[in-house]
Amino acid sequence: MNVWLKRVLFSLVVALLLAVVGLAIFLLTFNPNAYKSRLEALVFERTARTLTIGGDISLSLFPRIGLSVSDVALSNRDAKDTFVSIDSARFAVAIWPLLSNQLVVDHVAVTGLKAYVVRDAKGRFNFSDLLDAEGVSTTGVAPAPMAAAAAVAAPGAGAGSDFNIDIAGLELKEGRVQYVDLHDGLSTTLEQIEANTGRVTYDQPFDASLKAVITGNDPVQHAQLQAQALLRLNPRGQGYLAQKINVQLSGRLGNLDQSQATLRGNLAYDGKARHFSADNLELALSGNIVGAHPIQGLKASLTAAQLRLDQSNTALKINKLALRAVGQDGKRALDLALDAPALAISPESAQADPVTGTLKWTGDDTLAVSLGLEGLSGNANEWQFRTASLDGGLTQGDRLLRLQLTSPLDWNTSLRKGSLSAIKGDMGVRDRALPSGSYEFPMIGNVHLDLVQDLLSADLNAVIDGGQAAFKSQTTKLATPQPRTQFTLNTEKLDLNRWLPAPPAAAAAKSGDEGKEADKDQEKAADASDKPADAAAQAPPAPAPIDLSFLQGLDVEGDVRIGDLRVRDVQLKSVAAQAKVQQGSLTVSKLSANLYEGTLAGQFSAAADQTFGLKLNLDKIAVAPLIQAALGRNVLSGRGAAQIDLRAQGATMDALQRALAGRVAVQVRDGAVHGVDASRTLGDVSAALGNVLKGRLDALASPFDKRRSTAFSTLDARLDLKDGQGTLSKVSVVSDLVRVSEGKPARIDVPGRSLDLVLQAQVAARLPKGLDAALTPLLGATIPIRIAGAWDHPEYEVDWSGIRNPSIQRALKSGLGELLKGKDLIEQALPSPDSDSEAAGEAPKNAAAPASGADPVERIGKALKGLLGQ
Repeated sequence: MNVWLKRVLFSLVVALLLAVVGLAIFLLTFNPNAYKSRLEALVFERTARTLTIGGDISLSLFPRIGLSVSDVALSNRDAKDTFVSIDSARFAVAIWPLLSNQLVVDHVAVTGLKAYVVRDAKGRFNFSDLLDAEGVSTTGVAPAPMAAAAAVAAPGAGAGSDFNIDIAGLELKEGRVQYVDLHDGLSTTLEQIEANTGRVTYDQPFDASLKAVITGNDPVQHAQLQAQALLRLNPRGQGYLAQKINVQLSGRLGNLDQSQATLRGNLAYDGKARHFSADNLELALSGNIVGAHPIQGLKASLTAAQLRLDQSNTALKINKLALRAVGQDGKRALDLALDAPALAISPESAQADPVTGTLKWTGDDTLAVSLGLEGLSGNANEWQFRTASLDGGLTQGDRLLRLQLTSPLDWNTSLRKGSLSAIKGDMGVRDRALPSGSYEFPMIGNVHLDLVQDLLSADLNAVIDGGQAAFKSQTTKLATPQPRTQFTLNTEKLDLNRWLPAPPAAAAAKSGDEGKEADKDQEKAADASDKPADAAAQAPPAPAPIDLSFLQGLDVEGDVRIGDLRVRDVQLKSVAAQAKVQQGSLTVSKLSANLYEGTLAGQFSAAADQTFGLKLNLDKIAVAPLIQAALGRNVLSGRGAAQIDLRAQGATMDALQRALAGRVAVQVRDGAVHGVDASRTLGDVSAALGNVLKGRLDALASPFDKRRSTAFSTLDARLDLKDGQGTLSKVSVVSDLVRVSEGKPARIDVPGRSLDLVLQAQVAARLPKGLDAALTPLLGATIPIRIAGAWDHPEYEVDWSGIRNPSIQRALKSGLGELLKGKDLIEQALPSPDSDSEAAGEAPKNAAAPASGADPVERIGKALKGLLGQ
C-alpha cells in the first residue's frame, strides 16, 4: 500500500514538474507576434478591412491572461484610409472565470484612441457594415448621434449566449474622434478625450465620466464638455439607462457664442419595446447668437417632469413641459413661452389640457403673437384639436396690424396627413391716419399637409376693399433643406395705403395740428437747460439696415394678378407679374399694368447680398393725372413715355443711394407747362427791358398763374447715374416761343439730395404773328439759368453776363448788374399758398398794388425763370 502510494505521489510530482517545465518552455518559446499576419488576414477575410499592428504584442498567461499592444489601426471597408487607431492598450483577464462562461477583466487602459466617423450622403455610417454583421441596424428613425453611440455597445448584442463581461474599470486618455456628416453638412471633432468608469457589468449600474474639447470649422465650434452619469447597459436586451445625468458645455457651438449649457435628469431607452422615457428633465442654455440675426443675452430653459414615447404602441405622454426664452435683438427684446401642462395620446384615447404659447418682440415696433390648442380628442391613429388659434399684432407707432385665426386641427397617423380644415379669421389695421380710423377684412380657407404625397397646400379667400381675393399655394420637397413653393394671388382690388405707414409729411402735419397748442405751452417751459437734450434728440438716427438674407434657401415661384392697385394716390389697373425666389435672389418679371391711359412694363430684382435692379418702360401715359397723383401738383401735361434702368447695392438706404447707377429717360409730346404763359411773359419781359433802357421803371406782374400755360411739341430729358451722382446729359424742350436745352454744370447728387445744373433758354427764331414786334429785342438771346441747392428748396440765378443779346448787354453796361445784386428773382414766380386765391382773381393777403416806382429788374428775372414752368 505504501509502495503504491509512493508511486502515485512520485508520478504526480513528475507530472507537475513536466507541466511546469512544459509551461516554462512554452512561455519561453511562444511568440504572439508570430500570429500578427494570421490575425490581420482573419480580420480582412471577415470584414474586408485592413488591420495593422505596428508594435509588439506582449502576452502573459498566469494568474491572468495579460495582453498589451501598441500602434494598432483598422481601415475603412475596402479602403486604405484609417477608421480607428490606438497608440497603446493593455488589459488582463482572469483565467478561472472563463471556465464558468464569464469574462472578468481586471482593468482596461487605452491611450491615443483616434476614430474617424463618416456619414455619407445616403445616411450610412462607415461602421454600418460592422453593425449589420451583428444584426444591428443604424438606419430608420435613430438620429446620427444615437446611431454612432450604438456602435460602442453593439458587439455581442446579438450573440444570443449567456457569456457575461465584468470589467473592473476602463480608462481612456488622449482620445480623439472626428465626425464628418456629408448628409447634413456637419463636421466636428472631440479632442483631448478622457473617460473613466467604475466596475462595468451587464445590466448593472456603474459610474461614468467624460471630458473633451469640441472643435470644428463647419460650423465654427470650440467648447469644453464635461459629463457624469450613472449608466446601466444591457446590449443583449437592448436596454440603456442613464440616471443622475449632469452634462455641462461651455464655449462656442456654431452661431451660439459664449454659451453655457446644462442638462440634468434621467433618460431610458428600451430598444426591443421601442420605448423612450425622460424624468425630471432640465435643459438650460445661455449665450449670444451671432450671425445674420444676432441675439444678445439669450437665456433659454426646457423642463419636463415626465416624457414617455412608446413607438411600438404609438403612445405619447407629457407632463408639465415648459419652454422659456429671453434675449435682446439689437434694440428689441425677445420673450418666448410655451406650456403643455398635460398631454396623453394612446391607441384608445387622446386628451390634453390647453396648450398655450406666446411670442413677444418689443422695440421701436412691437410684435406679439399668442397660440393656443384646446379640446384634444380621438386616439393615437387619428386625433384632433377642437380649436387651434392664432392671435398676432404688430404695433408701429400709432399703427396696429392684427391677425386673428381659428380652425380645427386634425392629424391621421397611419395616412400621415393632417389639416387646418376650416380657417376663419380677420386681418385688419388700426391707425388714426386712416379716414375711418381702422380697417379689416375677413378671410376663410384651409391648409392640408400630406407627407405621403410630400405636399403642403393652402387655399385662402378674402374680401379686400369690396373685391374678392384668392391665394393658393402648393409646397413640395418638404423633407429637403429647400422646399419648393408655387402660388397664385388674384385680387380684384388692393389699396396699399391701408397697410403702408402714412407719408412723413402727412404724419408730421397731422401730429403738428393735434399738438400745436401743447407745443406752444411747452416752448415757454423749455429753457436753455433743455438744449443739450434737444440736440441729442435731433441727432440723426442710425440708418436702418437692409437685410435680405432670408432669401437664401428659398425656392418660391408664383403669379400675381391685381385688378385695381392703389399706392399713395397713384392708381394702376390690370396689374400682372411673375415672382420667383431662387438661389438667394428675388425676381419680379413680366410686370405689366395699365397706368393713366398708358401702359407700364418691366421687372424688378433683389438679392441676398443687398443688390437691387429695376427696369421699367412707360408708354403713352397721360402725364397730367400721373404727376398730380404722384406729386400733388399740376405742372405738366401731355402724352409721355419713360425708360428707367437702375441698379444699386448696399446694406442701408444711404449706401444704396451712393451706389445708384443707371439711366432715366423721359419723352413728352404735345404737352404744356402749366402756370406760365410764355408769350405773355416774354412780351412783358421785352417791354420791361425796353423801359429799363429808357429809364422807366414800370411794374411787372408775377408770371406764375395756374390758369396760364405754355404749350410745347416735344420735351426730352435723360439722366445718367453712377455712384449716386447724376448727369443731366440731355434736355430738349421745343415750343413755338422758346427752346430749352441742357448746359454745364448738369449734376444731381442723389445721396446729398442736391443739384447744380444750368438750363439754356432761347427765344424761337420764328415768332408767331402778333408777338414778333414785342419780342424782337430778345431774338437770338440764350438765357442761362442756374438751379442749385437742396431738392426741396433750390436757388435760381440768371447768368446775365452770359446772355449774348445787344439789348441786355447795353442794359448791363448801364448798371443793370448792380441793380440785380441782392435781389430775390424767383420767390414770387413760384407757387405760393395764396396761388389759388390769386388764380381766382382775388388779391393776396397783405399785398399792395405795385407802385410805379417798384424795381422792374426783379420782375424781369422772375419772368425769365418763369419760362421753366416754375
